[in-house]
Amino acid sequence: MYLSVLYFMTALLGFLTFTVVIAQYRTNNKVNFYLVILLLFGACRFFFGGVRILIPFAISDNFMIVFRSFGFMIFPCLYLYFKNLILNKKGIYKTDLHHFIIPVAFIAVNFLIRQYAMYLHICVYFLFTGLGLFYFYLSFVELKNKVWFRNSKTETVDKQKILMRNWTIFVYVVCALCILRLLITLICDIYVAGYSDGTNYFWLSAILCCVLFFKILLTPVALHKHVGQGCKTSKKEHLELVFSVFWTFSTDFIITNNQDLKLKERIDGNLVNYIHEIERKALEHLCFRNPTVSMRDFAIKLGIPKSHLIYLFKYHSEVSFIEFKKTVRIYDAISLIEEGFLKTTGVTCLSKKTGFSSINVFMASFKEITGVSPQEYNKMIEE
Repeated sequence: MYLSVLYFMTALLGFLTFTVVIAQYRTNNKVNFYLVILLLFGACRFFFGGVRILIPFAISDNFMIVFRSFGFMIFPCLYLYFKNLILNKKGIYKTDLHHFIIPVAFIAVNFLIRQYAMYLHICVYFLFTGLGLFYFYLSFVELKNKVWFRNSKTETVDKQKILMRNWTIFVYVVCALCILRLLITLICDIYVAGYSDGTNYFWLSAILCCVLFFKILLTPVALHKHVGQGCKTSKKEHLELVFSVFWTFSTDFIITNNQDLKLKERIDGNLVNYIHEIERKALEHLCFRNPTVSMRDFAIKLGIPKSHLIYLFKYHSEVSFIEFKKTVRIYDAISLIEEGFLKTTGVTCLSKKTGFSSINVFMASFKEITGVSPQEYNKMIEE
């Protein structure tokens, strides 16, 4: 009785979460098709689990066999959710469909074994376990390389990546615990020669899923829909936002080059002023709106020798001059968008205005820095 109440409560939370998430599908790029499927399947699984306890024969065994068999599909869905979340994709793509060939084959084989060769059911357990571990490993590799241990160059990116990192770690841990519970159950089934279909201790998964559903419902930032809105600041705040993690003010490093040693003596005593002037010229004087501006041109604008600028980016900057120039241009574009630039003109004009010679480079750079496209950023600041 208590288990049925727990399952129904979990199912209710699941359907409520599914409704909230599906309402954001068009407006929130962090909500993709596979997240919707995972939430719907989870809610239905707990609902049918509750019904089976209260009314054991209300749902036929064949129906439950087919429904549980769709659990094979959940593993690739979980992997594709993480993959599409990272790539900012929402729908189904042909290139992803091959992930479902083996799960669909497993569903057919599982049904046939259940009907005609129950003694082979142990093989399905091993296949199910192997498939789950395989896609769980793929998810780990995808997240490890592209989210969890990827360093970013600006605080805006850090804030966005921290949100995504925290969210994906949370989801991954919840899923890991659910899969661990399932694996232990299946191993116990093999040991005692019983076939529970992984339903033993199912209440543990219910509790974990309740935590996940509450996380989505009570903390909207879980799906980090509004990460870009944290960038809506004044130009002065942008200047701090962009540059505060760029510079290294330490002078405690070894230089063996004689020319650099001479430059160190001239520059280190006035290092803060050098950097402040670079920041001021970069943003307030909009030097980088010229698409052909070079380090030499920028040094002339600063009124310093080019060698001084080379020294600063060599020893006191975390990024190259090219990366610095690109980032400044993107924040120039952000400022223009916040001033309503896209209300009267298009993205192509915006890219040219900020000094990009290629619209493709501009779009890729904007998404790299902000995590969204210019049009999506414009929508976020209008909300």
